[in-house]
Amino acid sequence: MPTQSALSIRPRILYQVAKAAWEGKLFERREDICRMVHDEFADRFTRRQVANQIRIAMGLDPHDSDTVIGEHDAEALMGMASEPFVVANPDACNSCAPDDRNCQRACPVGAISRDEFDRVRIDGERCLGEGHCVEACSFGALAEKSNFVPLIGLLRQNERPVYASIAPAFAGQFGPDVTPGKLRTALLKLGFADMVETALYADLITMKECFEYDEHVQTEKDFLITSCCCPVWIKLIENRFPELLAHISPSVSPMVASARVIKAFEPDAKVVFIGPCVAKKSEAVLPGLSGAVDFVLTFQELAAIFEATGVDPADQPDEENAQASWSGRVYGRTGGVSAAVAATLAKLIPRRAEKFIARQVDGIPDCQKMLAELKGGDFGANFVEGMACKGGCVGGPGRILPPEDGTRHVNAYSETSASHIPPENPQVYSILARLSHETDTPALTGEGPIATLLARKLDPS
Repeated sequence: MPTQSALSIRPRILYQVAKAAWEGKLFERREDICRMVHDEFADRFTRRQVANQIRIAMGLDPHDSDTVIGEHDAEALMGMASEPFVVANPDACNSCAPDDRNCQRACPVGAISRDEFDRVRIDGERCLGEGHCVEACSFGALAEKSNFVPLIGLLRQNERPVYASIAPAFAGQFGPDVTPGKLRTALLKLGFADMVETALYADLITMKECFEYDEHVQTEKDFLITSCCCPVWIKLIENRFPELLAHISPSVSPMVASARVIKAFEPDAKVVFIGPCVAKKSEAVLPGLSGAVDFVLTFQELAAIFEATGVDPADQPDEENAQASWSGRVYGRTGGVSAAVAATLAKLIPRRAEKFIARQVDGIPDCQKMLAELKGGDFGANFVEGMACKGGCVGGPGRILPPEDGTRHVNAYSETSASHIPPENPQVYSILARLSHETDTPALTGEGPIATLLARKLDPS
C-alpha cells in the first residue's frame, strides 16, 4: 500500500477538486484550492507541485507554471483525459538516493529513469501503464490522471442516461457495511441511471471464450491466451512477445463488452467503468475499442466523489439488482477467468473439458516468465491467463483494500450468486435474446453481429 505521505495530499486534492466540480465552481475556485492545499502542505510541497497535482486530478498533464490552468486547457477538460494516464511530475521528485528509489524498483519493465537533473521520468515506449509506481512514490512525482471532472459535469447536466459498470473486484471495497445494494443506491443518488455488474458481461465473455477455445485448440500444440480483463497483459504481449499474438482470444474485456451492449440497447447512453485498475483508462481509448467506455474511475476516485458530495454508501437503502453468476464475479481475482471457463466448458462442451488445462500467473515478472516459456515451446497448458497485478484485479493500484482482503470479499460475494455458471444465468439469455431478436442462442464466434460486438481485433503481423 502507499505510504502515509503519499496518501495525504492526493486524497485531499481529489476531494477538493470533486467538491468544487460538483458545486459547478471548479474554474472559479481552482486557484483557491491550490492556495489552500499549499498552505496545508507547505512544509513538503511547493505551489507548483500542488498546482500540478490539481492538474493531474483534473485529467491534465503537469506543466511549468504555478497556476493551475493554462490557456489551451479548457478543451482538454471536456472529455476523457488523453494518454499517457500515468505521468511524471519532475518538480515533485525528491531525487531519492539510488538505494531508496522505490518507484524504479516498482517498475518491472524498467520504464522509470532519471534525467540530467536526477529527476524522475517515464519512458512511454516501455511503460505498460499499470500504475504501481504511483503507489511507490511518496512525493507525488508519479501520478495517474483522473476522469471525474467531465463526468461530474455530465451527471450534473442530467441530459442523458449514465450507467456505472462496476468491476467484479468491488466487493467489500467501500467498507464492511456497504452491500452491493447500498452501493447501487449511492450511485443512483449521484445521478447514475443504474449500476450494472461488469461481471454479468464477464458471463457473456466466458461463454465466448469457451467457444473460442473449442475452435482454436485442436492439437496438443495449440493454446489460447485469454484476452479477458487485463490490458497490461495484452500490451506486454504486443510489446515483448509479438510472436504470441496469434494465440490471443479475440474477445473484448468485460469492461468493453458491458459498454458496447448497453449502448446497443441505448445508443444515447454514457458508460462509466469503475474498478481498481489504472490501465483501464488506457484501454478505453485504444484504437478499435474507443467510443465504448466514456469514463474510467478507480475505487479511490469514486470514494473521493462520495466524500465530496456527502453521499455515504453505508447509510443508503439496500436495493440490489443482482445480475451475475459465480463465474462472472470470480473474474476479480487471480484464476477467476480460468475457473469460470473450465466450469462453463464442462457444461457447454463436456467432451472438450476433459483436455482443458489452464495455467494462470499474476504479477508482471511472472507473466513475462510464462510468456517466455510459451515462446520457447514449453506449453504445459492450453488455456493461459495472465494478470499484471498480484492477486489479480483486486491488487490494482486504484483499490481501497489490500489484495488478500479483496480476494476474500470477491470469493464470498461470488458464493451468493443465484447461478453458478453463465448457462444457468437467465440474465445472460435475456441479453442475447434482446441483441439477436431470436429465441435460439446466437453464435458467439465468427462474423455474426453478436460475435462482432464482443470481439476485438489484434494484428499479429
